[in-house]
Amino acid sequence: MKGRPTGWSRGFCRAVLFGVSVMGAGVSVAAGDLQSATDRLIVKFKTPLSQAERASPRALQRLQTLGVSGIVGRPMANGAYVVTMSESRQRQAWLDVMNQLSFDPDVAYVEPDLLMVPTADPYYDFQWYLQSPLFGINADNAWNFSTGSGAVIAVLDTGILAHPDLIANTLAGYDFVSDLFMANDGNGRDNNPLDPGDGVTAGACGGGQPQQDRYSSWHGSHVAGIAAAPVNGIGVTGVAYDAGILPLRVMGRCGGYTSDIVDAIYWASGYNVADVPPNPTPADVVNLSLSSTVTGACGPSYSEAINAAVGAGVMVVTSAGNSNANANDYAPGNCDGVINVAATDRYGDKAPYSNTGSVVDLAAPGGRLVAGDDLSGIWSTLNSGQFEPAVNNYQPYQGTSMAAPQVAATIALMRSAVPDATPAELAAALVDTTQNFIGNCAGCGSGLLDSEEAVKRIMGLTVPSAVSDLRVTLQGDNGKYIEDGDGTGTIQYKVVITNDGPDQAEDLVASHVFPAQVTLESLAPPPGVICNVTDYTCRWSEQLAGESLTFTIRVRTANENKMDFSAGVDSADTDPDNSNNYVTKKFGGGIGVLGLLFAFALLRRRG
Repeated sequence: MKGRPTGWSRGFCRAVLFGVSVMGAGVSVAAGDLQSATDRLIVKFKTPLSQAERASPRALQRLQTLGVSGIVGRPMANGAYVVTMSESRQRQAWLDVMNQLSFDPDVAYVEPDLLMVPTADPYYDFQWYLQSPLFGINADNAWNFSTGSGAVIAVLDTGILAHPDLIANTLAGYDFVSDLFMANDGNGRDNNPLDPGDGVTAGACGGGQPQQDRYSSWHGSHVAGIAAAPVNGIGVTGVAYDAGILPLRVMGRCGGYTSDIVDAIYWASGYNVADVPPNPTPADVVNLSLSSTVTGACGPSYSEAINAAVGAGVMVVTSAGNSNANANDYAPGNCDGVINVAATDRYGDKAPYSNTGSVVDLAAPGGRLVAGDDLSGIWSTLNSGQFEPAVNNYQPYQGTSMAAPQVAATIALMRSAVPDATPAELAAALVDTTQNFIGNCAGCGSGLLDSEEAVKRIMGLTVPSAVSDLRVTLQGDNGKYIEDGDGTGTIQYKVVITNDGPDQAEDLVASHVFPAQVTLESLAPPPGVICNVTDYTCRWSEQLAGESLTFTIRVRTANENKMDFSAGVDSADTDPDNSNNYVTKKFGGGIGVLGLLFAFALLRRRG
């Protein structure tokens, strides 16, 4: 979320005070079990207990101030103990006890000893982005703490299908499409947000667009399923599977107007909109999986609507866009106050279509579909109809549109766990706890979404990491194109990474991005830094406050013109300002050998 005051931070949370039970693929906690009572905790002590100490550890004695006691039971393979408490309580009611234990000097960590059951939905195994600890968002572990119950996700999109895997969580929404042709339902705005289809024939949108028939996307239903499809044994599982879906139809055939989208943002946030009945279920978070068709700054209408939403306590999540371009140029993702989301693929790299840049806050899996590999996409609720609804089904899509609802749903998990959390608190917890990218995702924000850690942070079960303030600058070490006489030449420049923060930065990763026309000749890092010349990343363990490190880079190219070179940096620490963590600058444009000969001849003539 851009434009917020200090407190906006980032980083990878290391000080985990509360763990969660590890679940294998296809295993999660059922909704009913999450509300069931328990009398068991898992407690790990910093020092192994003697047989005598196991009878009454000091940490458990101190719980008597909360009116409970516990008995240490069997030891576990990891050195922790199962502790049976003196009474059975709902999981939420144990938070005070767990908080006291977590800060006890004798305790390493504490967690609930939760029941696990297999996930019932048949497509769950396709949903790699929910489960993978390296490439996914750890949603399955987040469900140990929240499933989104009571939270509302407004999906501003193409409407919603009467899909059996969506109906149970769908609230009464609204159709904000005012243009009759776009609406494709015989009227303009009404209280029916069902998606009649956005398919169009060639040329129907004007200006010769589209160039060929374009079938209905059922985009809004796909987004809604990613966010909050319930656990019901039918199909897929949403990230916040107990949250409500507020479907607001803002796009139809040929897209949707900003004016309709802006009205829907206000209505979703609980404000009155002319000629529209009041919203009985205002949202906790608004998802905008949409982007402008032309580049430009955030307009005042979007800016005012987003500010109003945040002022009402509503988060706004946007997709960064799918143009493989600078996200700074695409509204509404470039508006202040939003959480802007880039996309990664199944292997942790930047998805090839994803926009990137300084306005991106974090990334989530968007998938990457290739021939013969449907499983690398993001599976969700869809329909087989080419123009009108036909048979409801499930299919994979790819895009930042698929990444954004994972973030919106994680916010729903957080708001469900802590209903009075402010947008600033939610945003800080969300971005502070992202995972480090294991692949190359320069310009993708603070890191990869970690739903579990975000929920735990907002619940106060973990603490913020150290604060560093990393800054990247690109300097020309000559920086010009120097021709070698063989039709190619070299460009040399420096990347300087400075820690302006008060604390030492740890586990740093720098990414270097080069134009397609160049070949890397050398990448000279400072001492203690290890670089990979295959993916152009460099890693080092620490960087002191106030310290600057310089990388010298030389590339070879046949292009004499100026080109864009980029570099970014990420670390395991909180960064209050990530706007200067990713920088692009033009280098090249020298005069070449012929130019030098001409200049030399001219000087001789003048001499």
